Amino acid sequence: MPHRLPETENQATMNIRVLLLACLAMLTACAAPQPAAPNTPSSQPEQAADRVLIVLYDPAVGAEPLLQAVCEMQAELVYRYTNINGIAARIPPPQDMAQAMRRLERVSGVLQVQRDQIMQLQNPAAH
Repeated sequence: MPHRLPETENQATMNIRVLLLACLAMLTACAAPQPAAPNTPSSQPEQAADRVLIVLYDPAVGAEPLLQAVCEMQAELVYRYTNINGIAARIPPPQDMAQAMRRLERVSGVLQVQRDQIMQLQNPAAH
């Protein structure tokens, strides 16, 4: 005759199995939220902020050559960064952004030209 566990031990073993299965079911039901699709510049209409360039210049040369070029391009001076020796300039819509960037890169004293952008460090929907 096979050895049988007392009824209370059988029930305890069954309860543990049910509890483990329930935990496993809950864990498999949890899913991480899918990340949002990245916004690509080509999929969005060009907005006013997309027409802004951030330009850094050498403080030894100064901002004057850069400001003169911005004026000649009929661009709008949006902001002047004093701590990092740079400016933000909005390029008028008829001008090509790539050409405007190349033109500003050739100005005496210009160190870097970048498009203005918003960097999202944390997903606000995750909170």
